[in-house]
Amino acid sequence: MDSPAPAPAGAHGPFVHARAIAPKTILYTDADGRDEIREGGSRSWRNCNAGNIRKGDFSINCGAIGDDGSFAIFPDEESGKAAIIALLRTTAYIKLTLKQAIFRDAPPNENQSEDYAKFIRDKTGIALTAVLADLKMDDFRKIAKFIQVVEGWKPGTIRPNGPPAPLIGAGAAIGVAASAASATQDWMAIARREAALPAHERSQWPDPGENPRILNYFKVCAPWFEVDGCDEVDWCAAFVNYCLVTSGHMGTDHPSARSFFWNKKKQFHVLQAPQPGAIAVRRYAPFSDTSWATGNGHVGFVVSWTSTTVTLLGGNQGNTICERTFPRLEKNAAGAKQSEFVAFLMPVIV
Repeated sequence: MDSPAPAPAGAHGPFVHARAIAPKTILYTDADGRDEIREGGSRSWRNCNAGNIRKGDFSINCGAIGDDGSFAIFPDEESGKAAIIALLRTTAYIKLTLKQAIFRDAPPNENQSEDYAKFIRDKTGIALTAVLADLKMDDFRKIAKFIQVVEGWKPGTIRPNGPPAPLIGAGAAIGVAASAASATQDWMAIARREAALPAHERSQWPDPGENPRILNYFKVCAPWFEVDGCDEVDWCAAFVNYCLVTSGHMGTDHPSARSFFWNKKKQFHVLQAPQPGAIAVRRYAPFSDTSWATGNGHVGFVVSWTSTTVTLLGGNQGNTICERTFPRLEKNAAGAKQSEFVAFLMPVIV
């Protein structure tokens, strides 16, 4: 996933990461960066979580690959069912009767527990007085199957993760600019909201602390990425991705500025010049690798510009979220290029 090359063609492999990217929308990603989206349907279906098991250590130990804020997300339907069985076989449940187990998992103050229990009994043929410890594995599979029904498993839509069809033809640039003029407020409103937070909420914390808000940017931006060094890792790209994703637009699923330059899914239209609200990508030396497979950079949202400078609203600017002005091209005393804006981008919008 940490490569400028697009994800391999073909069907996806086992999913290893998943997260909510919009209301009723879950993005699943495999180890090679291939992904798909589940949207609509029921929450249990979107999360491949037949029992609506809460997020936490138990679900992670059962193979959960993410969460939607409250409930675990499993890589596939069978893993979700297996988690139900694993829960019923824990010490907290295994000595209970079937009815007691159902009432514990679906308490009457939140559920129609009596009806729930009778439904499971009628569909499985297992007496409500049966002790779970006395059941066979096939009995547990039956219980899990019908718990899935009670929890409201309802399929929605599975689709590729990609931007809308890009604009083409002579009017494309005009169309992009016109669409962007109205859409930039989506992500800029979030960026300005974050920048308006009290300083201690939008800045890196002194050692040994770590700002949970910044760590959440990484969680939303690229859950596969392990944040070594806590909130001291460069987080400008995580911030930009957070603003895009939480406003309903595609990010890069990557924590580095160079991922915007890669534009692997063609989710960004390349602009010839800055525009208000556009994504500006700045690269630092060395410049020998044209693919920019490694190396440092910076990314933020364009606020204003001149012929020699660009002002960005971004994260990790002086260890906080703020506006800062950068030179378009920076050279050292010997005339060697040290930094340069290498791309101005706009999310594909139609």
